[in-house]
Amino acid sequence: MKILFVASEAAPFVKTGGLGDVIGALPRALAARGHDILVVLPKYGQIDAQAHGLRDTGRRVEVQFPNLNAGAHVHVHVPAERLRYIFLANPWYDRKELYGEGGKDYRDNHKRFALLCAGSLEAARQQNFQPDAIHAHDWQTALVPLIVKRGWSGRPSPLRARCLFTIHNMAYQGIFPREAMADLALPGDLFNPDALEFYGNLNLMKAGLVFADKLTTVSPTYAKEIVASPETGAGLEGLLRHRAADLTGIMNGVDYERWSPEKDPIIEQRYSASNLAGKSICKAALQRELGLAVDSEAMVCAAIGRLVHQKGYDLLAQAVPEMMKRKVQLALLGTGDAALETEFSALAEAYPGRVSVQLRFDDKLAHRIEAGADVFLMPSRFEPCGLNQLYSLKYGTLPLVHAVGGLNDSIKEGEVGWGFRFTDETPESFLEALHRALALFADGARWQDAMRRAMARDHSWDRAAGQYESLYKG
Repeated sequence: MKILFVASEAAPFVKTGGLGDVIGALPRALAARGHDILVVLPKYGQIDAQAHGLRDTGRRVEVQFPNLNAGAHVHVHVPAERLRYIFLANPWYDRKELYGEGGKDYRDNHKRFALLCAGSLEAARQQNFQPDAIHAHDWQTALVPLIVKRGWSGRPSPLRARCLFTIHNMAYQGIFPREAMADLALPGDLFNPDALEFYGNLNLMKAGLVFADKLTTVSPTYAKEIVASPETGAGLEGLLRHRAADLTGIMNGVDYERWSPEKDPIIEQRYSASNLAGKSICKAALQRELGLAVDSEAMVCAAIGRLVHQKGYDLLAQAVPEMMKRKVQLALLGTGDAALETEFSALAEAYPGRVSVQLRFDDKLAHRIEAGADVFLMPSRFEPCGLNQLYSLKYGTLPLVHAVGGLNDSIKEGEVGWGFRFTDETPESFLEALHRALALFADGARWQDAMRRAMARDHSWDRAAGQYESLYKG
């Protein structure tokens, strides 16, 4: 098959979260299975074109907005057989960040990503790429299925194909004032609750939910959660229930070329399930690097991610004083809410040698934390899929998770389990799970058995790609 991907980010070129990892890995897995894949992305100013081998094709796509003709130069990168990436270059993308600055989205994001949606279809046509299926991701590309079905600005779509739309996180929907309808020349009849209207505003994600042939999200449990309540469905649970027959949850995968202790060039010592000796070397190296006491008997708990309400880090912060009464160390890496940053910084000062807080994004340190920690903490209030718990499994770092979304699907506890779970959204429930982890950690042989079960879990992208194939075919 020929499959066109349209997305707002992709590793290794540019990423802010799990979406970037997916678009970096799923197209490659599908190409390896014999499909022809074209991926279209914005060419953000922060992408190092030379380092990534991007080539200017000399071609240009034009997208007509009311009172504005927005063009984009077309760049190409071919990293593998059957796999091409197209980048659309326009000054709208030459900004400090991808989506906004200072906690606020760019006010013209509707135009920036409408250019991506319409321009991607035109760029594929220019490349003589006639897809069998088009796969759009999150609100930034949700106009793609609408354009394919209804056209753009009075013109028919340059391509016709079956459309798949993936929800990576319902919390981000692309909501704009009603005037944005006119900015994008969207038909007025679509401004109603059954289409794009959302409490008097334009909701771009609804374009994907209404017009795509099939909908997916990034784990089976999250697919159930988003139709169940306003909290998880973020106000769109009614529409999702209406389309429930077309909604599938497919667990994200892991790129084991990048995330495996057997291959990782960043960690102190490589290791495997058959030879775990390197794990303790990585642990001691991490403790030294982060200023933690070098103590093999202390259980190193790690957390990596955005310090925001969704991720449940406030629950973790409340639990730290109780954790410190046990033989536990904490290594935290991430940035986010200023109040949480301040709270964790204060905890690091209160417990020197036992709590390390690194308020930054550092991909290399993230690898060393995965390899050196004993337990990985994910107390998320909701988690569409989660990737760090999947990385942790491969590194034999047992995840301790709130049993929601993809965390519920991927982590099992018990005699033949490979992690720890808690169900109540409270520090007390989290600490009960931590105490169970400490009890198992005290039994070295049983802990290593659990590590090996974790490392044996298969969350490869090839498995997920096979599930997507059946949806592309219809």
